[in-house]
Amino acid sequence: MTRSRYFFNSSIIRQNFRQHGWIGIIYALGLLFALPLQMFMSNNPNAEPQEIDNLFRIVGEMQMVFIVSIPVVAGLFIFYYLQSKSPSDMWHSLPLRREHLLTSHLVSGLLLLLIPVWLTAAVVAMVRQWGGNLYIFQGNDIWSWCITVSILTLFLFCLSVFVGICSGQSVLQGIIIYALLLLPAVGILLMNSHLSMYLYGYPELSAFHNNLENWSPFIRMMNISGNPFSSVELWIYGGLSALFIGLSYLLYRKRHSEKAGQTIAFAYFNPLFKAGIMVCFMLIAGNYFAQMKQQQIGWVISGYAIGAVVGYIAAEMIIRKTWQIMTHKVPVEFAIYTALLGLLLYIPASGLTGYENKVPSEDKISGVFAGSSYWMYNRNGDSYSGNFLTDADLFSNDKQYIEAVRKLHLAVTATRPENKSSKPYYDYSQYQSFTVAYSLDNGRELLRKYLVPLKGFEPELKAVMESEGFKRAQYAVSQLEKDIDLIRINNSVGNLNKQVVISDPAEITEFKAILTKEILNMSYEDQTDDKAAVANIAPIVNIDGIGSSSFFNYSWSASYHELEKWMEEKGYADKVRSNAEDVESAKLVKVDHNRSPENVYDPELLLELADKENQVIVTEDKALLADILKQQRYYSYKNSNYLVKVQYKGGYTDFTMLKASDLTPGLKALLR
Repeated sequence: MTRSRYFFNSSIIRQNFRQHGWIGIIYALGLLFALPLQMFMSNNPNAEPQEIDNLFRIVGEMQMVFIVSIPVVAGLFIFYYLQSKSPSDMWHSLPLRREHLLTSHLVSGLLLLLIPVWLTAAVVAMVRQWGGNLYIFQGNDIWSWCITVSILTLFLFCLSVFVGICSGQSVLQGIIIYALLLLPAVGILLMNSHLSMYLYGYPELSAFHNNLENWSPFIRMMNISGNPFSSVELWIYGGLSALFIGLSYLLYRKRHSEKAGQTIAFAYFNPLFKAGIMVCFMLIAGNYFAQMKQQQIGWVISGYAIGAVVGYIAAEMIIRKTWQIMTHKVPVEFAIYTALLGLLLYIPASGLTGYENKVPSEDKISGVFAGSSYWMYNRNGDSYSGNFLTDADLFSNDKQYIEAVRKLHLAVTATRPENKSSKPYYDYSQYQSFTVAYSLDNGRELLRKYLVPLKGFEPELKAVMESEGFKRAQYAVSQLEKDIDLIRINNSVGNLNKQVVISDPAEITEFKAILTKEILNMSYEDQTDDKAAVANIAPIVNIDGIGSSSFFNYSWSASYHELEKWMEEKGYADKVRSNAEDVESAKLVKVDHNRSPENVYDPELLLELADKENQVIVTEDKALLADILKQQRYYSYKNSNYLVKVQYKGGYTDFTMLKASDLTPGLKALLR
């Protein structure tokens, strides 16, 4: 009697099992299909068992399809009575308290969902030693999988219950659940795009570098194969589950039965709902028009205004469940929402906060980074990403280097060189992309990104780029100081198949020492020169015995004379370098035409247009072809330079450039 009246009602649980037992059955079948069955499935008849460090390596995405959907479905069906008037009246007319009802339904749902998880773990433990199992793992891996899936199932079910209590429609309940699972990541992306368009120096970050999966439970779960949940994350999800349960008990006591069928069950959530919808629409529309009509402020403001109108109307129609929303209060309310949200979006992007001119003083800086390789920084350090750069590899505490970077930063913020990426086309080789990151004494990090023109900033750029701290981070020198199993040097030309693999430990040591020396000796001119690299250099390491990986590719630069000499002495150089015998012919044309912007990005089209004007010169002379290969530069459209189409044997073609100063007497005579 006491258990039935004050704790939970076993009759309700049995009724839920009869009515919704199919949910547990589908969940069990889905997990059994996605894990134990997949342990024996392979389309390779000769597949050998492979060792894995967690069970999500076994088609983890397929497992997650069931894990992110079934608990939500359970919440929708078990608490469907809240969203329909007749069932709601019936359940709430029973001589049971709200807490009593909620506890019984929660217990029902958890039993339906957790028993399949534990059953699957037990099956995996039983079949682990069976013949035909293609995976080798430990018993602890099964415990880890079981705990992780149990907590994620609990989290999703509790979230579904909480949203169900706050809303009055099952369809909306499902939409809101997945919107909440994605919203943090989407919001960061939209805000990131918004700020990057207006704040000078704002580093627009990619999804990867924003660690978006850590902000979106949905993305995080779908990417679980390569990055299992840590214990801290599981505690967070467990804590959130407890929070949702607590809030569900609190709100369920105040929920009116008459709210069944209404969009939002609690009126005080309406402003938050409207504001959220409006902000999303404003950011989407504003970003769209700003991207499509750059530098046209009228279009941009119109985009935000259109987003505000559409967002407000959509929110009102959803809340009222009708398109007839116009009342005398609507214009005033819309104006207030728009003004407040407009300020919310404008102030951070306006620069009023001092963001654009902020350069920390030297005494507050503990480390500094400047360069373009910051995005290889792997904070998570997972083994599948390889041994990428760490704090110690990237940041330098050299005082002279810190001051050089500060001077460059101050010069850029003072003059604010135009970001010419908004122009139809321009020559990237005349700019240096810089991400500047300061590690501050207070533990924070200040990050900015600029496109600095080489012209006008030579002293500042030279001081930074010739510093050892810059070269060590920019060219990942620290990675050459680690153990390397092989070094693969291959030609970048597609079909030549020219490659050398160095495996002798003594030669690897010599090669690493010479390459390190060459990198650290590079001058400012060497680094800003656009001479084409001779070949690619890929150090190969073995990651945890799982497989080989090349964590960073280096270039065999034309300025590496000592390396070239070593390669020639070892007999490797001619096995890698392109030579005149690899080339059938070359077409040359001087770029001095006033082409339309859409043509200059297409060198083939540029060559065709020049050919129609009889301005293309073709040579098959081996000596001239050798001169071209030796002097060639990366293609970029520049007037007065020479566009070269190199036709290799086997059909591969490559477009390069020559400057007037690169022309040998033979090439000058040819082009005369």
